Amino acid sequence: MTEAVAIDAVTASAARALLRLRGDTASRALAELLVRRYNTLDDVGKTRFFFVLLREFGAVRADVDAAIAAYQSDPGETQLVALAEASASQRLLLFRALNTASGGIAVLLDMRTVLLAHRHDMPELAPVERDLKYLLRSWFNRGFLRLQQLDWTTPAHILESLIRYEAVHEIRGWADLRRRLAPDRRSFGFFHPALPDEPIIFVTVALTTGLATSIQDVIDAPVTPAPEGADTAIFYSITNCQTGLSGISFGSFLIKQVTERLTAEDPALTTFSTLSPIPGFATWLAENHPNADTEDRPSMLALCAIYLVTVRRGSLPHDPVARFHLRNGARIEQINWHGDTSPKGMTESHGLLVNYLYSGQDIAANNEALTLDGLVTASPAVIAVLDDSHHAAVRTGS
Repeated sequence: MTEAVAIDAVTASAARALLRLRGDTASRALAELLVRRYNTLDDVGKTRFFFVLLREFGAVRADVDAAIAAYQSDPGETQLVALAEASASQRLLLFRALNTASGGIAVLLDMRTVLLAHRHDMPELAPVERDLKYLLRSWFNRGFLRLQQLDWTTPAHILESLIRYEAVHEIRGWADLRRRLAPDRRSFGFFHPALPDEPIIFVTVALTTGLATSIQDVIDAPVTPAPEGADTAIFYSITNCQTGLSGISFGSFLIKQVTERLTAEDPALTTFSTLSPIPGFATWLAENHPNADTEDRPSMLALCAIYLVTVRRGSLPHDPVARFHLRNGARIEQINWHGDTSPKGMTESHGLLVNYLYSGQDIAANNEALTLDGLVTASPAVIAVLDDSHHAAVRTGS
C-alpha cells in the first residue's frame, strides 16, 4: 500500500468512526483529527475520499424502507417527519460533526471548492456537493453575517485578502489599494464568526457627483480630501471571496445593507448605482453579429442594449451581472462607451460598461416586472436606442 493510499484509508476510517461516536465526548477530538488528515490530502486523495462519502455515507436504505412502510400504513405528520429524517444522508451528520472542529468550516469550504472543480469530469459526486451546499447555505445565512467597513486601519492580513480576491478590477498593489480606501471611497465586507479574518464578500464604492461612466476615471481619479458635494454612490466592484460558497447569494443583501449605512452616514447621497461589466457581450456579439463594426459607437450601444434587454437564459437576462442586478430590482440606466479600456474590458465587452440604478421606491416593482412578466426595466435613454421590435421585452423606469 502506498503512503498516499494509506493516508486516504486513515481519513476514511476516521470519518466512519466519527459517525459512530457522534454525541460522544471523544467526537470533537476525532473531528479535529479528521480535519488534520483531510488537509494532508492532495487533489487525488480528496476525490477518493469523496467517493467514500458517496458510497458509504448516503441514507441508510433499510431505515428509508421502514419509514416508507410506516408512512404508507399511517400517513400522519409524525411518520412524514420520520421519513424525511431517514432520507437524509449520513454525510450531513458527518459534515455537522466536522463543523465542531477548529478549522472545520474552512475544510468544508475546501471540500465544496474541490467538488465544484470536478463537477463536469466527476458528475457522480454531485450528491456530496449538494449536501455541503445545503448545510453551508444554512450556516452562512444573513443572521450570522456581520457588515464591517474596511479602511486603512483594518488589519493588514484582511486588507491583503482584498488584493488577493478582487475579481472585477485588479488591485495593483498596496498603493492602488490605499487609493480605493481613500476618503472619497468606501469598502465594506461581510464576515462570518467562523471565518473572522476572511471576508465572505466585499464591495467597493466611489462617492461622486453624478453617475460615473468610466472605471479608469474612478480608479485613477486624484484623491479628494473628503467627499464634499457627493450625491451619488457608485458600486463599482462586488467580489465573492469564497469559491466554496458559490451559488449562495450574498450580494443583494450586501448592497441593501451598504445603501442603508451610506444613507445614514450622509443623507446627501440620493443616487445609488453600479458601474458594471458586461462579461457576455463580446461573445454574444461574435456569435450573432460577427460583422459588427466595433468602432461604430451608436451601433454598438444599440447592440449592447439589445443584448441586455432581450437575450435570456430562461426568463431572465443571459448576462450574469445583468441577471443579478435586474433580479434585485435595479434598472438599466446607461450604457457607457469606452467605460473600461483595460485588456479585460475590451475582451469582455469591447470596453462597454453599464450603470444599474437602484431606486428605493422602484425596486419591488422592477423585480416583479422581471420575475412575473419577464420585463426588463430600463431608462428612457436606453429604450430610445432599441427599435420597436424589442420594446415588448422592456418597460420604462420612472
